[in-house]
Amino acid sequence: MKKLLLLTIVSVFAMQCFAQTLIATSNHTQATANHNQRKIVRDSDENIFVVFVDWVDQKNVVKGVSYDRSAQQWGDPFFIAYGTNPTLAITADDHIHLIMEANTTPEAILHLQSNNFVTWSPADTISSPGEVSYLPVADVDASGKLNVLWRQQNNDYTRSVIYAAIVDGEPVVPQTVLTKTFIDDIALANHLQYVDDNLFFAVRYDMDTIGFFVSTNGMDSFDLLYTTQGMQPCISYNSSWYSSDDGSARFLYINLAYQLCEAEVFNYSSWNVVGPVIMPLQEAVDYVCIDDLAPETGFSFLSLSQGLLRHNFSYGLQWENWMITMENIVGNGIFNPSICYKHFSFDYVDFIWMDNSGIGNEIYYMRDEKYIYIGIDDPDTDKGFSITGNPNPFSDQIAINISVEKETDKPQLEIYNHIGQRVKTVVPVQNDALHYYFWWNGTDDSGSTLAPGAYIIVCTAGDTRAARKVIFRP
Repeated sequence: MKKLLLLTIVSVFAMQCFAQTLIATSNHTQATANHNQRKIVRDSDENIFVVFVDWVDQKNVVKGVSYDRSAQQWGDPFFIAYGTNPTLAITADDHIHLIMEANTTPEAILHLQSNNFVTWSPADTISSPGEVSYLPVADVDASGKLNVLWRQQNNDYTRSVIYAAIVDGEPVVPQTVLTKTFIDDIALANHLQYVDDNLFFAVRYDMDTIGFFVSTNGMDSFDLLYTTQGMQPCISYNSSWYSSDDGSARFLYINLAYQLCEAEVFNYSSWNVVGPVIMPLQEAVDYVCIDDLAPETGFSFLSLSQGLLRHNFSYGLQWENWMITMENIVGNGIFNPSICYKHFSFDYVDFIWMDNSGIGNEIYYMRDEKYIYIGIDDPDTDKGFSITGNPNPFSDQIAINISVEKETDKPQLEIYNHIGQRVKTVVPVQNDALHYYFWWNGTDDSGSTLAPGAYIIVCTAGDTRAARKVIFRP
């Protein structure tokens, strides 16, 4: 577990984050199954919504449970609909979509929607009648359109990826994306902050081949970006507020040696893919799911390795020492974690997992920080430099000190607000060949005082990057 370095920081952490919390139990062994089906989302007020599967009276049922941020408490689990394999998607204005499989033969894909997570519309069938349809994944783009992919079993023993959309509450006729002899997994991601309608998706087919694709025209056509071999593909997509680039998409997958790999896409005009690079996780990885990408800093993801659940953070492949582990959760019965993708959060993650080591299948929730709080010591070692700061939280100013191992590694600081906007760029003052400092008083590049809250200080020295969280309380 990461160290919190000051008593004041410990108190801030306790107020802003949760220890693991039991939120529900289920009689179903696959209550939160599938790494790309989003079982947890949050709205713009930071209320949290979770769906899971239970087994009641010999039937699969989808249940919901939610956290009320104003009341600071979890409600009781409640019945939503009969079905299985649910996945959530949420619009920029907090309209919630639920997509799932029906308890029918053949299986069908159902769509429900709600403005409050309690009252739901009647279920609409969006898959073609009579087709065996299952494993839906979904996300919402900037226009508010719900994009859905699922697998279809065909009469000739092939499988197809099917796409459909919900526009203004009405389903669009499904279309076949591709057909293969074998399709095992699908991933899908729209823009995290609802800026554009680009749609990234991935398909694992023909036993171990993964294709990563993008469509920029509402699935009228799509481009193949990258092909590899492995399993469990994941995608995160976001863009900068202040630069002219198109943004970046990050791809994760587990290779055939059960190593976790990352690839990146930056330049959409040439569709240039960087990587893949094997992530420095010591254990073989059994399961992975991905969180939102914070522009210019990185993204969080969960990895599961024989009962060890890790919350990891990746700065990106262009940096040395580019991945760190933020939290370890150990348990004999941990499986099927799910991480919150929307709404975007710059400085924390919300996630759930199942644990069957006790009586029944228990579902746990946790909130964790994405970044280490800056303090009087730097626990993130072996990166070629150290960065410390004091006091934190601060009201007037904070002293930031950087020590580098190489004289040629001259550090630069960038400071970001809670929505990922860069508010200040700093070249620290040099004390001597290896030591630098900077006093920050909570102002932006124009000298204006910023709002109180959490800020991320990103330090770049040579080929290495590190991000640290500070709390400004004027």
